Amino acid sequence: MPNPKELAYILVNGKRYLNWKTISVNRTFGEVVSVATFAAASPSESGVPTWDALKLRVSNKAQIYLAGRKVIDGVISARQPAYNDKEHGLQITVTSKMADIVNSTVDHEKGEFKGYSLNQIAGAVLQPYGIKFQLQGSTNGADKVFPKVNVQMGETVFAFLERLCRFRNVFLRDDADGNLVAYRGEGRAMVGAELELGRNIKAGSLLMRDENAYDKIDAVGQQPGNDQIFGDASRDVKATAVNPAVTRHRPFSFAAEMPGDKQDMQMRANHELAENYVTMLSGSYTVQGWFKDSSTLWLEMIGKTITVYDPFMFPDNRMQLAIQGVTSTQGPEGTLSVLDMCLPMRLGGGNRIEASGAGAAPGLYGSGSGQAA
Repeated sequence: MPNPKELAYILVNGKRYLNWKTISVNRTFGEVVSVATFAAASPSESGVPTWDALKLRVSNKAQIYLAGRKVIDGVISARQPAYNDKEHGLQITVTSKMADIVNSTVDHEKGEFKGYSLNQIAGAVLQPYGIKFQLQGSTNGADKVFPKVNVQMGETVFAFLERLCRFRNVFLRDDADGNLVAYRGEGRAMVGAELELGRNIKAGSLLMRDENAYDKIDAVGQQPGNDQIFGDASRDVKATAVNPAVTRHRPFSFAAEMPGDKQDMQMRANHELAENYVTMLSGSYTVQGWFKDSSTLWLEMIGKTITVYDPFMFPDNRMQLAIQGVTSTQGPEGTLSVLDMCLPMRLGGGNRIEASGAGAAPGLYGSGSGQAA
């Protein structure tokens, strides 16, 4: 009898489609559209008389379930049957609801927002798509009101919201129900699970580099003048985020994409620094199965910081890393999950890089991050 924790299916019009040969489900920060690809050794719909008779059609609403847990809510975006003289095959791709906002421009009547928060603006532009918006994590200041925001001609819904999120130092992903989540890591790393070489790590890789790392980042902008704010205070609005892990003089300044006050610029600088951290360390760990423990899928752990015990990778044996993305698969090699790892500060949270329980180590593993928003 199949292991219930290793069963995956596509749900379309109330019917489950099982018995796939290979399965891959991915959710990642920075790739806001979650994607599932299911392939069968032979199509179950051969010889259907009409296009309408196809049970797994492109544009059908579909949900992906792993071990009875919904992980993607979206549509069938691609259908690829193929054959040769020996076999037939069918591959189905399901993408989450976010694909619509990535490819669609903001409705023209929503061209300007005055005195609205990120949450309110997102609710307005997402409403036609049936997508909800929510803030998660340590999001102090993230719902600060924007005095005035203009939509740029031809700007997609996702590009518009992502631009605003840079000024609130939050990072976008979708969830299992197809909603948009704006997330910032906790101010202090919280251990959600543990990986350990020789226990649950099947394979690992790590890339550490510093050619694109900066010791400080300046966001430079302006804000509209009024009776209270004028002259230099309006013309020169600047904020700095510092990375003490970079010990050489490597500054970077950029012009902010839109007007803002000092707090806006600080969050924008912090966001840029967070993005810069991903250039310093990235890696992946492969583990057996789809579950972190008896009740939690690894796909549900995205954004969480965990302790990794790996003497082969880290001089001090332990490292706290954040899960940036997860790909859960099934195929000839078994049922696996690949965890994409990054420094916790890459998601805007955490005020230090912890290398061991004894404290921080020098260099890349030294303490420090950008100023918290």
